[in-house]
Amino acid sequence: MFGKKKTTARQPINPAVAGQKNGQGGAAFAKGLVSLRDVLAPSVVEVDFDYLKINESFYRTLFVVGYPRFVSPNWLAPLISFDHSLFISMFIYPEKSKAILDDLRRKIAEMEATIQSDMKRG
Repeated sequence: MFGKKKTTARQPINPAVAGQKNGQGGAAFAKGLVSLRDVLAPSVVEVDFDYLKINESFYRTLFVVGYPRFVSPNWLAPLISFDHSLFISMFIYPEKSKAILDDLRRKIAEMEATIQSDMKRG
């Protein structure tokens, strides 16, 4: 489903829009032959259950609702170095800084206690 897709040259439907490639699109737009909607809108939009196709491009949205507790270096490398174009965006819910600082202080105390107990054991 996500393999390489066969690419074909895009042909505009309206001949007046074809002139835009040659720099003549402004004249057709000024004469009223082409509306702004014709210029901006895609020629084909196909909506399916698990993908969206706009012109010849396929789109799919993936949601990640949690991250691993521990990550290794470059854990996102397979996603970032993917062979096709990707748009990656992250949204992180804002938290109160006091709550975060309290959690960090608790974690530091736990780590120091672990280090102390390990040193006593040898």
